[in-house]
Amino acid sequence: MKKIKLRALIKSEEGMTLVEVTIAIFLFALFITAFMVGQGDNISDSISFKGDLLLKDIAEMKMNEVIINPPQDFRPGAGKVDVNADKKKFEEIEEYPDYRYAVQLFKVTIPDLEKIQGKPEEENPNQDQAMQKRIFDNFKRNMEELVWQIVVTVEHKPSGATYDLSTWYYNEAGRIQLDIN
Repeated sequence: MKKIKLRALIKSEEGMTLVEVTIAIFLFALFITAFMVGQGDNISDSISFKGDLLLKDIAEMKMNEVIINPPQDFRPGAGKVDVNADKKKFEEIEEYPDYRYAVQLFKVTIPDLEKIQGKPEEENPNQDQAMQKRIFDNFKRNMEELVWQIVVTVEHKPSGATYDLSTWYYNEAGRIQLDIN
């Protein structure tokens, strides 16, 4: 076997060929392109996430304001609530001029006992059925008076992005009425 000296091997290498340089530049360009696309996606996602967080924070702030200072509709003698189910009445926010919000109040609606049971109402119900109906009607009337749903919608006007926050609210002004006759 012939021994090859390291110095002789190094001296015979005169440099990289044009093909090797082209492959190295291509691989570097491919890596840089993938890296920049990934960074661009991260930046755009961060900007979008920041906007989503601001929508959520404003919705929570407005929800807390409604819970701390409930609308007049919850107070005794206020009459029926004007539920804006079809149309939201947006109001401007002073601190955030590009945002607006709407608050909607919904009374809990519980279907009639016959609809829940899935059978028609009998003309002459027996005593157990009559008692069950009275208890259910009493429950229904009290729940519809005491439990409300509050929905806060916040909208970013320039982009049209919205965020809805919903919670159940116990109407402290409501009174339980028992009908035990």
